[in-house]
Amino acid sequence: MKTFLVTALVLGLHAQSSFAQDRLECVLPQGGRIVMEGSCEALYGNDPATCDTRYATRYLGPDGAAPVELGITSMRRTDDSGTPAEMCANFYVRDGAVHAPAARHGQYRSVAKGRLTSLDMQPRYDKEVEMQANRESALRALSRPGYTRMAVQGTTWVIEDALTRWHWGHYADADFYRQPLSHVSQTLSTDQGKSWSAPVITSESRLFAIGTSALDQPDGARPAASTIADKRQERRALMAQGKQLVVRCRLPDQSEFVLSGMLQDDEDAKRQSGGELPPFVPLASVSYVAAPGRAAIDVDPELALLMGLPTAAAGPAHDQVCNGAGLANGVPYIGITMLDQDGKRFTQFAYPDKIWFPDEPPRQVKDMLMRQELTMGFNAAVTRRGKLIGLEYPLLSHACASGAQGDKVPVCPVGGVLRSESHDNGISWSDLAFSTTSWIFAPGKPVEQQPGRAKLASE
Repeated sequence: MKTFLVTALVLGLHAQSSFAQDRLECVLPQGGRIVMEGSCEALYGNDPATCDTRYATRYLGPDGAAPVELGITSMRRTDDSGTPAEMCANFYVRDGAVHAPAARHGQYRSVAKGRLTSLDMQPRYDKEVEMQANRESALRALSRPGYTRMAVQGTTWVIEDALTRWHWGHYADADFYRQPLSHVSQTLSTDQGKSWSAPVITSESRLFAIGTSALDQPDGARPAASTIADKRQERRALMAQGKQLVVRCRLPDQSEFVLSGMLQDDEDAKRQSGGELPPFVPLASVSYVAAPGRAAIDVDPELALLMGLPTAAAGPAHDQVCNGAGLANGVPYIGITMLDQDGKRFTQFAYPDKIWFPDEPPRQVKDMLMRQELTMGFNAAVTRRGKLIGLEYPLLSHACASGAQGDKVPVCPVGGVLRSESHDNGISWSDLAFSTTSWIFAPGKPVEQQPGRAKLASE
């Protein structure tokens, strides 16, 4: 096996009282290694991913030379949205030098012959080129997977941003970061970064291999084949060691989802919040109990679409938590996962980007919602009809949804849904489409009053 395929990935979680240590190791094509380490505060607060994203980084050469300290590297941590492959792909080898991503905006770092070099520069920004790279054409749009490279080639400094074709509504079945690069945004300097050429969109890249994805560049670093799910499970196991907060959401057929979170200990409470509990704690586990005495079925908390559990007495916050679970067509669901046909496990789908809480829906859908004066709700749900699976977002009147006063959330009836369907158990999905009929939501009734929704169990 070639050296660049032999990689070591260690995502270590040390069960200490207040922090965990992340360690990510990437192997470069010439056998050198990048090691990143970062401490993680105990998960706490509204957001379960409140960990540091700054990693102490060092380079270990293939010849056993002394390590080279690179300082801090800032990037998304592995249990937010960045995977090990996405993180390692930021490091690459070119012309004998190892290149590392920036610790701050405008910084470029490289290691050659055991010495670290750091360059600071501000390439020219061109609004027209930026608009070209992000134009909204449904068939020819380009998107940035987020990878930038810099290299010195003779007397010319080169900076390139990777671009890939983004077919709105037609890329759903593919991993976005595995899409082949088609162009780059390129800018040059011949006076050591004092001035820069206007950036151009070109398929003639100097630094990237066009036709190959950002994660599969021949000169890029790679991690081992490991799943982040293992890391998440370990971190949740650490949370489960603490004092538990339990919320039970009961379905119309009397089955229940049991959700647990971690309450901090007294020492942490005094240190972090003066003895006061925060309004929410992280979600540690979800289980489904079909009937009293039946064995519980574990559900992946990542698919429950819940940020945390409320610490206050039973009230509206608990109702909102339970609103994310329900019974549709006789199938129990919570968030975007549902009970499998054999009744023994909850199906975990690898949902495409377009139906995973998109920042914005596709342009055609967005235009349609504007014409209908509707807005997307946050209670996405999934169900099954025979072998056909449907995922739906409820749609609410824009005027009603935007009518919040103070802390009071308006109660708005469902006016339709956006639905995507799968005929192959979630391997591929149709484009989001508007419908006035729903498999899950009763039109005319608010999400909080849906007949199939779960309710907070009072006993």
